[in-house]
Amino acid sequence: MRLIITLLATILLGLAAPEARSAEVPVGPDRVMGRAGAPVLVEEFASLTCSSCGRFANDIFPAFKARYIDTGKVRFVVRPVLTPPQNVAAAGFMLARCAGPAGYYNVIKGIFRRQEEMFRSGDARAALLAAAAEGGISGAAVNACLADPAGQAALDADLAAAVSRGVESTPTFFFNGVKVKTGEMTLQEIDAAYTAALKARRKP
Repeated sequence: MRLIITLLATILLGLAAPEARSAEVPVGPDRVMGRAGAPVLVEEFASLTCSSCGRFANDIFPAFKARYIDTGKVRFVVRPVLTPPQNVAAAGFMLARCAGPAGYYNVIKGIFRRQEEMFRSGDARAALLAAAAEGGISGAAVNACLADPAGQAALDADLAAAVSRGVESTPTFFFNGVKVKTGEMTLQEIDAAYTAALKARRKP
Protein backbone atom coordinates (compact mmCIF):
# COMPACT_ATOMS: atom_id res chain seq x y z
CA MET A 1 0.00 0.00 0.00
CA ARG A 2 2.65 2.50 1.00
CA LEU A 3 4.69 1.76 -2.09
CA ILE A 4 1.66 2.39 -4.31
CA ILE A 5 1.00 5.75 -2.65
CA THR A 6 4.65 6.76 -2.86
CA LEU A 7 4.73 5.96 -6.58
CA LEU A 8 1.65 8.08 -7.17
CA ALA A 9 3.17 10.93 -5.19
CA THR A 10 6.20 10.79 -7.49
CA ILE A 11 3.94 11.08 -10.53
CA LEU A 12 2.06 14.02 -9.06
CA LEU A 13 5.29 15.79 -8.15
CA GLY A 14 5.84 16.75 -11.76
CA LEU A 15 2.40 18.36 -11.97
CA ALA A 16 2.44 20.35 -8.75
CA ALA A 17 3.07 24.06 -9.06
CA PRO A 18 6.38 25.05 -7.48
CA GLU A 19 6.12 26.63 -4.05
CA ALA A 20 8.01 26.62 -0.78
CA ARG A 21 8.13 23.28 1.03
CA SER A 22 5.14 23.13 3.33
CA ALA A 23 5.24 22.34 7.01
CA GLU A 24 3.95 19.06 8.33
CA VAL A 25 0.54 18.31 6.86
CA PRO A 26 -1.98 17.62 9.64
CA VAL A 27 -3.88 14.35 9.60
CA GLY A 28 -7.16 14.41 11.49
CA PRO A 29 -9.66 11.84 12.75
CA ASP A 30 -12.82 10.69 11.00
CA ARG A 31 -14.71 13.63 9.50
CA VAL A 32 -18.35 13.45 10.55
CA MET A 33 -20.87 15.59 8.72
CA GLY A 34 -23.93 16.78 10.60
CA ARG A 35 -25.12 17.83 14.05
CA ALA A 36 -23.26 16.17 16.92
CA GLY A 37 -26.50 15.27 18.69
CA ALA A 38 -28.21 13.68 15.70
CA PRO A 39 -29.86 10.40 16.75
CA VAL A 40 -28.65 8.29 13.82
CA LEU A 41 -25.11 7.80 12.57
CA VAL A 42 -24.92 6.69 8.93
CA GLU A 43 -21.59 5.25 7.86
CA GLU A 44 -20.85 4.66 4.20
CA PHE A 45 -17.87 2.44 3.50
CA ALA A 46 -16.95 3.64 0.05
CA SER A 47 -14.17 3.80 -2.49
CA LEU A 48 -13.45 6.88 -4.57
CA THR A 49 -12.97 4.61 -7.59
CA CYS A 50 -16.21 2.67 -7.07
CA SER A 51 -18.74 3.59 -9.76
CA SER A 52 -21.71 2.63 -7.55
CA CYS A 53 -20.34 4.93 -4.84
CA GLY A 54 -19.99 7.67 -7.41
CA ARG A 55 -23.59 7.31 -8.52
CA PHE A 56 -24.79 7.43 -4.92
CA ALA A 57 -22.69 10.53 -4.23
CA ASN A 58 -23.84 12.37 -7.32
CA ASP A 59 -27.45 11.25 -7.66
CA ILE A 60 -28.78 10.31 -4.20
CA PHE A 61 -26.60 12.00 -1.62
CA PRO A 62 -27.76 15.61 -2.30
CA ALA A 63 -31.38 14.71 -1.48
CA PHE A 64 -30.29 12.56 1.48
CA LYS A 65 -28.20 15.42 2.83
CA ALA A 66 -31.04 17.92 2.50
CA ARG A 67 -33.57 15.60 4.16
CA TYR A 68 -31.48 14.18 6.97
CA ILE A 69 -28.09 15.82 7.53
CA ASP A 70 -29.06 19.46 7.08
CA THR A 71 -32.10 18.97 9.32
CA GLY A 72 -30.08 17.52 12.21
CA LYS A 73 -31.50 13.99 11.97
CA VAL A 74 -28.33 12.22 10.84
CA ARG A 75 -24.58 12.30 11.33
CA PHE A 76 -22.80 10.96 8.27
CA VAL A 77 -19.29 9.74 7.59
CA VAL A 78 -17.53 8.20 4.60
CA ARG A 79 -15.10 5.48 5.66
CA PRO A 80 -12.36 4.39 3.22
CA VAL A 81 -12.26 1.17 1.26
CA LEU A 82 -10.04 0.76 -1.81
CA THR A 83 -11.17 -0.62 -5.16
CA PRO A 84 -9.16 -0.66 -8.41
CA PRO A 85 -7.26 1.40 -9.29
CA GLN A 86 -6.39 1.27 -5.61
CA ASN A 87 -3.59 3.82 -5.82
CA VAL A 88 -6.01 6.46 -7.06
CA ALA A 89 -8.56 5.73 -4.33
CA ALA A 90 -5.82 5.75 -1.68
CA ALA A 91 -4.41 9.06 -2.88
CA GLY A 92 -7.88 10.61 -2.90
CA PHE A 93 -8.61 9.63 0.68
CA MET A 94 -5.22 10.83 1.87
CA LEU A 95 -5.75 14.20 0.17
CA ALA A 96 -9.21 14.47 1.72
CA ARG A 97 -7.79 13.79 5.18
CA CYS A 98 -5.05 16.37 4.67
CA ALA A 99 -7.69 18.95 3.71
CA GLY A 100 -8.91 18.95 7.32
CA PRO A 101 -12.46 19.37 8.61
CA ALA A 102 -13.26 22.27 6.29
CA GLY A 103 -12.08 20.57 3.11
CA TYR A 104 -12.50 16.84 3.69
CA TYR A 105 -15.80 16.41 1.92
CA ASN A 106 -14.94 19.01 -0.71
CA VAL A 107 -12.17 16.70 -1.91
CA ILE A 108 -14.37 13.60 -1.81
CA LYS A 109 -17.21 15.36 -3.60
CA GLY A 110 -14.80 16.71 -6.20
CA ILE A 111 -13.40 13.28 -6.99
CA PHE A 112 -16.83 11.68 -7.27
CA ARG A 113 -18.01 14.52 -9.51
CA ARG A 114 -15.06 13.90 -11.84
CA GLN A 115 -15.10 10.12 -11.56
CA GLU A 116 -16.86 9.34 -14.84
CA GLU A 117 -14.60 11.66 -16.83
CA MET A 118 -11.55 10.30 -15.00
CA PHE A 119 -12.44 6.76 -16.08
CA ARG A 120 -13.19 7.86 -19.62
CA SER A 121 -9.99 9.86 -20.09
CA GLY A 122 -7.69 7.79 -17.90
CA ASP A 123 -6.33 11.01 -16.40
CA ALA A 124 -6.56 10.37 -12.67
CA ARG A 125 -3.88 12.94 -11.88
CA ALA A 126 -5.92 15.85 -13.19
CA ALA A 127 -9.00 14.77 -11.24
CA LEU A 128 -7.05 14.34 -8.01
CA LEU A 129 -5.28 17.68 -8.31
CA ALA A 130 -8.50 19.54 -9.13
CA ALA A 131 -10.36 17.95 -6.23
CA ALA A 132 -7.45 18.60 -3.87
CA ALA A 133 -7.49 22.27 -4.85
CA GLU A 134 -11.19 22.43 -3.96
CA GLY A 135 -10.19 21.20 -0.51
CA GLY A 136 -7.49 23.87 -0.22
CA ILE A 137 -4.46 21.70 -1.09
CA SER A 138 -2.18 22.52 -4.01
CA GLY A 139 1.43 22.67 -5.08
CA ALA A 140 4.02 20.98 -2.89
CA ALA A 141 1.39 20.36 -0.20
CA VAL A 142 -0.10 17.65 -2.43
CA ASN A 143 3.14 15.70 -2.49
CA ALA A 144 3.82 16.31 1.20
CA CYS A 145 0.40 14.88 1.99
CA LEU A 146 0.82 11.74 -0.11
CA ALA A 147 4.29 11.09 1.26
CA ASP A 148 3.30 11.62 4.91
CA PRO A 149 3.86 8.38 6.88
CA ALA A 150 1.24 9.39 9.44
CA GLY A 151 -1.36 9.74 6.70
CA GLN A 152 -0.42 6.37 5.26
CA ALA A 153 -0.67 4.77 8.70
CA ALA A 154 -4.08 6.37 9.28
CA LEU A 155 -5.37 5.01 5.97
CA ASP A 156 -4.04 1.55 6.80
CA ALA A 157 -5.92 1.72 10.11
CA ASP A 158 -9.13 2.75 8.33
CA LEU A 159 -8.83 -0.16 5.92
CA ALA A 160 -8.22 -2.62 8.75
CA ALA A 161 -11.31 -1.25 10.52
CA ALA A 162 -13.41 -1.88 7.41
CA VAL A 163 -12.27 -5.50 7.34
CA SER A 164 -13.04 -5.89 11.05
CA ARG A 165 -16.56 -4.59 10.43
CA GLY A 166 -17.16 -7.26 7.78
CA VAL A 167 -17.13 -4.89 4.81
CA GLU A 168 -16.47 -6.88 1.64
CA SER A 169 -17.64 -4.56 -1.14
CA THR A 170 -18.64 -0.98 -1.76
CA PRO A 171 -20.73 0.85 -0.95
CA THR A 172 -21.76 -0.69 2.37
CA PHE A 173 -24.03 1.26 4.70
CA PHE A 174 -24.34 1.06 8.49
CA PHE A 175 -27.06 2.81 10.51
CA ASN A 176 -26.13 3.22 14.19
CA GLY A 177 -23.57 0.44 13.85
CA VAL A 178 -25.88 -2.06 12.12
CA LYS A 179 -25.05 -3.13 8.58
CA VAL A 180 -28.11 -2.28 6.51
CA LYS A 181 -27.13 -2.79 2.90
CA THR A 182 -24.27 -3.57 0.57
CA GLY A 183 -24.85 -1.74 -2.69
CA GLU A 184 -26.43 1.55 -3.66
CA MET A 185 -29.29 2.77 -1.49
CA THR A 186 -32.32 4.60 -2.82
CA LEU A 187 -33.84 7.45 -0.86
CA GLN A 188 -36.79 5.20 -0.05
CA GLU A 189 -34.45 2.57 1.39
CA ILE A 190 -32.72 5.26 3.43
CA ASP A 191 -36.10 6.38 4.79
CA ALA A 192 -36.88 2.82 5.90
CA ALA A 193 -33.43 2.27 7.43
CA TYR A 194 -33.60 5.56 9.30
CA THR A 195 -37.01 4.72 10.76
CA ALA A 196 -35.75 1.28 11.84
CA ALA A 197 -32.65 2.78 13.45
CA LEU A 198 -34.78 5.23 15.44
CA LYS A 199 -37.07 2.44 16.65
CA ALA A 200 -34.11 0.31 17.71
CA ARG A 201 -32.57 3.26 19.53
CA ARG A 202 -35.75 3.82 21.56
CA LYS A 203 -36.00 0.25 22.79
CA PRO A 204 -35.15 -0.19 26.50
